[in-house]
This record gives sequence, C-alpha cells and structure tokens, in this order.
Amino acid sequence: MGTLDAWVHSNIEALGWPMLGVVRLLIAAVCGGLIGAEREVKGRQAGFRTNVLVCVGCAVVMVVSIRMAYTEFPIRPGAEVRVDPSRIAYGVMGGIGFLGAGTIVRFGATVRGLTTAAGIWAVAGLGLAAGLGLYLFAFLATLVVLAVLWGLDYVERLMPRRYFRAVVVRRLWDEDCISRTVKTLRLAGFRVTDWSFERRGEDLRRVDITVTIGFTSKHHFDDLADHLPENAEAELVAVREG
Repeated sequence: MGTLDAWVHSNIEALGWPMLGVVRLLIAAVCGGLIGAEREVKGRQAGFRTNVLVCVGCAVVMVVSIRMAYTEFPIRPGAEVRVDPSRIAYGVMGGIGFLGAGTIVRFGATVRGLTTAAGIWAVAGLGLAAGLGLYLFAFLATLVVLAVLWGLDYVERLMPRRYFRAVVVRRLWDEDCISRTVKTLRLAGFRVTDWSFERRGEDLRRVDITVTIGFTSKHHFDDLADHLPENAEAELVAVREG
C-alpha cells in the first residue's frame, strides 16, 4: 500500500503547478460526488451537488493555504512571514458545522438530518485531504464513508428498533376513561411512555387523550384502531410522530 501511495503521489506531483491543483480539485469532486450520489439516491436534504461543492470548496481552501507558503509577500527587509495551513483547515471544519446544522430538522421528539450533517462534515475532511495531496488516502476514506452510509444502512435495518407515535383518542368522558385507554393500549402490546388529555365541547362530554406509544413492528401499529373499543365510545382522530 505504501508503494502504491508513493507511486500515485510522485506521478501526480510531477505534473507541476497549476495542473497539480486542478488534479486535486478533480479528485475532491470525485470523492464528494460518490458520497453525494448515495445521499441523492436516498433523497436526503444535501444531495449530489451539495456534497461535490463542499468537497471541492474545502480542497480549494487547502490548495490556496498551501500555495500561500510559495507567495512572496511585500514586507520590509528582515521581516519574516510564517504560514500555517492547518489554521485554515480548522476554520473550514468549524464553518462546515454551520452548514451541517442547516440540514438538521426536528419533528416533535424525532430529529432528522443528523446523518446528512455528519456526512457533510466527513466530505469536508475528504476535500481537505485531496487538497493536501493525500490522493490514495482520500479515495480510501471515501470508500469507508460510503461503506458506513450504504453498507451499514442494511445492517441497521436488521437491528431491532422501536418506533414512537403520538396518537389522539377521542372518547366520552368519565372518571376512569384515561386509565382504561392507557390500559387497553398496554394490553395490546404497545409501550405507553406518556399521556395527557384535553376536555372538548361546551358540555365537556368528550375528551381528547394524547398518548405517546412505542412499538417494534409497523404492521402492529397499522392495527391500532382494532385494539380500541368496538363501540362508538372511542375513536382514533390523529396520529403524529412522537
């Protein structure tokens, strides 16, 4: 592996500037495009173009920061200018955090977009690696990220998982209606984690009971209405993510 890395590095470095910078940007575009294609297929917020732009942009920043060391600055005689490319990389990774935060959306107790945000942060790292000239490492890191996003997705589906929903049951009010509703759902195999109620109507004859339930099978949840009383005493009026 070390021999291959040295061969790739020596052949690309032999191109010289500015082709060297162009090749690094193209490698960043390929790495970001592979990650972006996976996100695009799954319909995530940050898709193909976003990941390519992030990766190429980070590579541009890294290439520019490296080229600063070769730049002659107009300074007075005897003065010394020191350039630290790593400081720019720190700023890039911090700025990418704000971009990733924009993909995180919260629906009730459910948070979406965390994987996409983490993916953007990883793509930024790939761009910095490509811009620094770590060609083989950038490709290998891309394969690892793809394995996490694509391969582990199938593994995650095989793992036992619990889903949560907030359901609203409307029924006639009496002193024990709430406890009976919670008991009915528990006997049906649902895990009740929280509940609340609100009286409805001018005469307060009806009550809306909001119950947060957990379940492991979506087919089980589809039969939720069958577990409610068969008479007109109770009806399922709303379902939302818990």
